Amino acid sequence: MALTLDPEDTRGRIHDLVWSGFYPDADVEWMITDEYLDPDEITSEDRAWVKAEAASACAAKRAAEAAWPAQTEYDRLEAVFAQLRSEKIIALHRAGNTLADGHDDVREQWRAAGRAESGIRGCCFYHAQDLERAVRTGRLHLAFSGGMIPEIDQREANTMAVGRRIVDLLRAAGFGVQWSGNINERIEADLGQWRKRGPSA
Repeated sequence: MALTLDPEDTRGRIHDLVWSGFYPDADVEWMITDEYLDPDEITSEDRAWVKAEAASACAAKRAAEAAWPAQTEYDRLEAVFAQLRSEKIIALHRAGNTLADGHDDVREQWRAAGRAESGIRGCCFYHAQDLERAVRTGRLHLAFSGGMIPEIDQREANTMAVGRRIVDLLRAAGFGVQWSGNINERIEADLGQWRKRGPSA
């Protein structure tokens, strides 16, 4: 029986999940068969194909990881995020699937931290679609803001300061950076490539 799924499209999705480095090998197969595809419509042949493709992609990534340097581009990015957090800027990896989702995640953390009393002065994040682009291109778009400040002028000035700080830290970490200086436009970091070791590695 022929496959009912789109092999090229599904293979691309498997690649993105595996090479993002965020998911254990054991999760990739069911994420494809139960979330990405419709489990009620795929056949046993589809499931066997996905199983084999996922296993092959996971094996290829593990082999590649063996040759990676001790500190990868993702590790350097996380160091930037860790520094931002130490400066009271919420910094989130893979925050939801859209900008709106990411801002929701930031607000949740801000509320959990104690709202205005927390001293949090801004945020920086990228979402799942940004991650997919980074896996394929090595370029990552970062959203940012200057916090939950009611006064527009103060919020905009703080957003500008947060944006400049992010740019400075990214450049200090060795990344190329493009940003227009407009607080309504995101920062693009050129990571070169996306290399994050998987949780099962």
